[in-house]
Amino acid sequence: MRLLLSLVLLLQAGSDPLLTRLAGQWTGTETVLSQPSKISLTWSWELGGQFLRLSFRNDMPKSTFEGHAYYRAIGDGRYRGMWFDNSGMFRPLDAGRDGDALVSKWGTPDTEEGETTYRLREDGTMEVVDRVKGKDGAWRDFGRATYKKY
Repeated sequence: MRLLLSLVLLLQAGSDPLLTRLAGQWTGTETVLSQPSKISLTWSWELGGQFLRLSFRNDMPKSTFEGHAYYRAIGDGRYRGMWFDNSGMFRPLDAGRDGDALVSKWGTPDTEEGETTYRLREDGTMEVVDRVKGKDGAWRDFGRATYKKY
């Protein structure tokens, strides 16, 4: 019985092809907010395979930013989740598949609105682009990094 339950959970976890491809540990060194950054991402199946958890860490010269997100596939290339970080913020996530990318819209008009795109590239790397919506309504990039899976 235990083996059957394990197989069911494994099948549930692997049922979304994009999330399954994101799963694993990734690392990169890039510039974020005009600072050199060493960044690590870990995508892991959690809570019985119901959620893909993103653990994010950005080590910059003067500070470290960390966050966790939980994504759940809701069907037809759509995902919902929540983001939590060490600045005390938590934000709803509404994401969708765009080819080989997860495009995650985060925040609310009352707080801050942004978008992060996690794009899997043909060379096996992942490009991540972070954008935020300014008070004037214009979007601007604030982070761009390329990660390798290890």
